[in-house]
Amino acid sequence: MFLSFQSFITSRPVQTIIISFLTMLLAQVVKILTYFIKHRKLDLSVVVSTGGFPSSHSAFCISLCVSMGLFQWHENGSLEWSFVVACVFAAIIIHDAMGVRLEASKHAKILNRIAVLTDEEKEEIGYGKNGQLKELLGHKFSEVVAGIVFGVICAVIGFFICI
Repeated sequence: MFLSFQSFITSRPVQTIIISFLTMLLAQVVKILTYFIKHRKLDLSVVVSTGGFPSSHSAFCISLCVSMGLFQWHENGSLEWSFVVACVFAAIIIHDAMGVRLEASKHAKILNRIAVLTDEEKEEIGYGKNGQLKELLGHKFSEVVAGIVFGVICAVIGFFICI
């Protein structure tokens, strides 16, 4: 059986994923604005880059958890296992964004300073665009916290729009 568009768009899982993706997109727009304020130039490539303020990964994951939890609590008066799984994955992604990827950013900066390879050698081993490793990979603590707060706010607003 096929669902009508109306029943599809009003299903809680669909609303949850829409809220989460809109949160991520809005975080990317905020990232463009904060980059513009900080550097006084418009750089739209920030939308597809990693790192920056706020963390769109954190905003996305937290928005998913919060909206999922709010819908489950509203519908059932309790939380389901899917909420727990979402929270665990959010914790892993946030830890990765702030820990592992931030350390990889520091390593890339150091390697870019000490690399004495020829351009051909760098290209051969995939050293990166313009012979440099990408340095902005992870997030500072403040960027992650901002992403978390942004995700909570967007999820709560999305929840109240949907109910």
